[in-house]
Amino acid sequence: MREIVILVSLLMLSSGITGCLSNSEDEYVWPEPLEPIECEFSGEYELECDLYIQDSDISHYSITNPENGELWIIYLNGFVKSWNGEALSKVGDLSSIVSRCHMEQGLLGMAFDEDFINSRIVLISYVEEGGCIGPNESDLILASVLITEEGEIDISTITILREVKQPYRNHNGGHLLGIGDNRYLWGIGDGGSGDDPHENGQNSSNSLGTINLFSFQNNVISPVITDSDGDPYVLHYGLRNPWRFSMDNNGMLWIADVGQNCWEEINLASIAGQMNFGWSMKEGFQDFESNEGCNDNRADTVDNLTYPVSVYGHNNGNCSVTGGFWMDWGPEPLQGGYVYGDFCSGSIWILKESNNGWEGHYVGTSSGMIVGFGKGLGDELLIFHWTGEIILIR
Repeated sequence: MREIVILVSLLMLSSGITGCLSNSEDEYVWPEPLEPIECEFSGEYELECDLYIQDSDISHYSITNPENGELWIIYLNGFVKSWNGEALSKVGDLSSIVSRCHMEQGLLGMAFDEDFINSRIVLISYVEEGGCIGPNESDLILASVLITEEGEIDISTITILREVKQPYRNHNGGHLLGIGDNRYLWGIGDGGSGDDPHENGQNSSNSLGTINLFSFQNNVISPVITDSDGDPYVLHYGLRNPWRFSMDNNGMLWIADVGQNCWEEINLASIAGQMNFGWSMKEGFQDFESNEGCNDNRADTVDNLTYPVSVYGHNNGNCSVTGGFWMDWGPEPLQGGYVYGDFCSGSIWILKESNNGWEGHYVGTSSGMIVGFGKGLGDELLIFHWTGEIILIR
């Protein structure tokens, strides 16, 4: 079965579907799900792997309900389900308002309001419903929605807070992360297609290719940055598709940014000031040239850029980075580092600090097609698969 996963990965790469994942503007054909294999771990990591939840829908992230401690699981098709350790129950159906024309569209992010117990509000991030043929008509939406006293999402109460125009269907980002003091981060891709055709990555005056920082109070968002020369919501820019990011216990932000031709990268950033991560002048440490090879030494230094702390290439079946958590919880062998994986190969790594900086260590494989990571009810590390399975690592 591992050979099948790698074969499909190679077919995806040969079809130009690299680095999350398609440039096509035609109607998108979703890949067929694959049956996963047993997890395999490197000898230095004494870990166990079990099936946590089996589902037919594609889940990709989880958050903990602060009211009852249950796990809310977010699905690309717009469903939200609650897991109490024994059974799944549907708490929301947003499928009528989200686009599913492309594998990178759908319900992409969710975060509970910091004052949820009183406000009953959650923030959601999604690509709005639109036609699947012809030019993209679906934009990335940040919205709020009320949760009923019965614990269900009331779709009639959606309030749109911010809308980012998407020229193409791919590279939407969409991750939401609360960081305290009523502040939130929102990841947004470069607008899509390939090669960043509109040069959004190096344009801090719009939100494409960025991580936004905003305050949310009384069902209203506002910029946190007060001295910006560009878009006041833009904290960091020069990103291609920051599908996931995580805050460590020192307040530093770990960003997994999906590459295009050659390099998948992990960036480390402060939230105290704006940083430029280089896309599309750079891919990894290399000058980006769409038709050039991956091993040429084209790495002129640009002083105002922030370079990755780690990169990996499209070899051994790798194609697209999936972040990731800073582990100050979970299985003991994984604590004190940043865990991330690859969509196509299913490989899992951890970055840990050493005398030489940050070093990547191979942890193992969860069987392939990793679309997200999560935190279980008992602090287990969860891995979400394109196939619908949620795997538990302990």
